[in-house]
Amino acid sequence: MAMDWDQSQQLFGLLCCLLRYPDREWFAQLNELREDAQWLQDDDARRTVLAFIEQAASSNELAWQDRYVRTFDFGRKSNLYLTYGQHGEERERSKALLELKRLYAEAGFELTSSELPDYLPLMLEFVSHAGVKHSAEVIGKYQQTLSAIHEELKGRQDSYAGLFELLLAMVTVLAAAFASGQQLAGSGVE
Repeated sequence: MAMDWDQSQQLFGLLCCLLRYPDREWFAQLNELREDAQWLQDDDARRTVLAFIEQAASSNELAWQDRYVRTFDFGRKSNLYLTYGQHGEERERSKALLELKRLYAEAGFELTSSELPDYLPLMLEFVSHAGVKHSAEVIGKYQQTLSAIHEELKGRQDSYAGLFELLLAMVTVLAAAFASGQQLAGSGVE
């Protein structure tokens, strides 16, 4: 996956939108997201996102919403609250949530929604605006959880599996670049 940081942030932003609950506003936004995806330079990323959007746009809204709820709200192995995947309801989860809030604040990201800071679409919104260092610190530590979600979705041949494969590849590149001290093109100095 060869993308500069600006393109990566655009893709993180698209994934943020696509992984949110598919309400009427979500469905109404699909055309705009399709247009945005056309600008992705990476062919595989563009194909994956466009295929997902086409499938969602041609689906029955209620059926798609039901599938989303069954997949992410009731699926213990595919929960979008990433600290839950690591800690369940243990006390350690509270510490992880507080750490995420601290990292967001340190980066100047204000939490304005009622979502917990480990909600994947919220994390992706942050990463779509933050620099490499803060992005890697926030989402890089959840590679194993993202991989587990991807494997669960892939095993079920779920429509969201392709998005998670793409996300996991991006997070892996981001974490490796940050760990090795490499600078992603277009990332600026942090």
